[in-house]
Amino acid sequence: MVRHLSFRSRGEAIAEILKQSPSSIYCSNAKYESPTAPIDEKRWLGAELIFDIDATDIPTPCKRGHDIWYCETCFASGKLPGPSKCPKCGGPSTTLHGTCESCISAAKNHVQRVTNFLTEDFGVEYDNLRPYFSGNRGFHIHVQDNRFNTLGQLSRVEVSDFLMGRSLPPNRKMVSEIQIRQGQGNGIAGEGWIRRIAKHVWNKQVGYSGTLEKLVSDAISMQIALIDSSVTTDVHRIFRLGGSLHGNTGLRKMHIKSIDSFDPQIDPIVLSGKPVTLKVNFHPRFRLKGEEFGPFKSQMVELPTYAAVSILTRGLGEVV
Repeated sequence: MVRHLSFRSRGEAIAEILKQSPSSIYCSNAKYESPTAPIDEKRWLGAELIFDIDATDIPTPCKRGHDIWYCETCFASGKLPGPSKCPKCGGPSTTLHGTCESCISAAKNHVQRVTNFLTEDFGVEYDNLRPYFSGNRGFHIHVQDNRFNTLGQLSRVEVSDFLMGRSLPPNRKMVSEIQIRQGQGNGIAGEGWIRRIAKHVWNKQVGYSGTLEKLVSDAISMQIALIDSSVTTDVHRIFRLGGSLHGNTGLRKMHIKSIDSFDPQIDPIVLSGKPVTLKVNFHPRFRLKGEEFGPFKSQMVELPTYAAVSILTRGLGEVV
C-alpha cells in the first residue's frame, strides 16, 4: 500500500490514479497540517466522524444459505462454521460472504437507526449526513458537521457506545425508571434512551400481556445500531474513496440519495456488459443486474465484465 500522498488538485489525483492503476483507492478521515509527513509528524487537526454498517455483523438467518467456507487449494466448500483446514486435502480454508435482499435490507434498517440517533439525539441536521454504499456488503455514513471533527478517541467511544446501547444500565433499573415516570404521569418525556424506551413502552403496552421488563428489552434491541465501533472511534482511519471501485467486487462506492430505493445489485455497477471468457476454479451462485450466475467449479464460462470482475478480484478464476 502506498500512503502519505497529497494532491493539490483533482486533476493531479486522477493523473496519479491512471499512472498507478491501483486495485483500491483510500483516503483518510483525518485532516493533517502536513499530510505527506510520517504519521508522528503529520500534526493531526481533526477527523470526520464516520459510521460503518456491514451486513456481516448483523445476525440474519439468510446467512446460512449464502455464507460458506471454501478450500483455497482444492475448492471444496461447505456451510459455516468452516474448518481451519480443508478436510479433503488439508489446504487452507477461507470464508466467502454472500449477499441477498434480506441481509442488505437489515443493513439498511441499521443505517436508518444511526440516522435517527444522530438527528434526534445529537442534533445533526439531516442534510449534513452523507450515506454511501461501501461497494461490498454495507454502508458508510459520513457526518459533515464540524462540531464532531475534533472529538478524541474516548469521546468517539462514548458516541459509539450510546448508539449500540452499551452505556445503558441493567434492564431492571430501566424498568424502575419507566415505572416512576409512568407514576408521575410523565408519559414519554425524557432524554436519550429513556425517551426512546418510554415511547416504545407507551405505544406497545395497551393490550400487551407480557412483562414490562420484556417491553424494555424489546425497545432496546429494536433501536440499537449495530455499527463497527472500531471504525467510529479511529481518528486516523482510511476509507475507500467515494466514487472508486471496491477491489473485491468491482462495485462502486457511491453516495446514496435514497436508502430505501437503493439496489446494491444494480445501482453501483459501472463496468460494462462486454462478454469475457473465464476459467473459473470455484464460485457459488450470485446475482447482479437481475441475473443469476453460477455456481461454477472448474469450468469455462462467458460472463459480462461486471460479473467476471467479481470472480477475478477474489482470485477464483482467470481470463482465457
